[in-house]
Amino acid sequence: MIAHTEDRLHQHIWNALQFILPAGAVPQSFENRQNGAREGARRKARGCLPGWPDLGIVWNERTYYIELKAPKGRLSPEQKVKHAELRAAGAKVGVCRSLDEVIDFLRSVGMPVRAEVMA
Repeated sequence: MIAHTEDRLHQHIWNALQFILPAGAVPQSFENRQNGAREGARRKARGCLPGWPDLGIVWNERTYYIELKAPKGRLSPEQKVKHAELRAAGAKVGVCRSLDEVIDFLRSVGMPVRAEVMA
């Protein structure tokens, strides 16, 4: 069982992406968890950037990023800066709290999804 709400959301969204993305879309999950100073130093040395979104999708020669947040979660200052940098570089970045919000974001950027939100 996954203990953290955001981790459960991340796994749920990742599993759903395997079915809803259009043909040719390539999803990627980025591990950003804080695992102490030693692991943080290793990641920094390898080029991991603070504030990087949780998920990325490359499709149709474009890159889309999704930051997943628990219902009451907030963006960190590093996330706000990194998201602004990515948008300035031309990427679309969405902050989502549910699968419905992920589907809405993907549709808002013109990506066809094989899913329907059930109200």
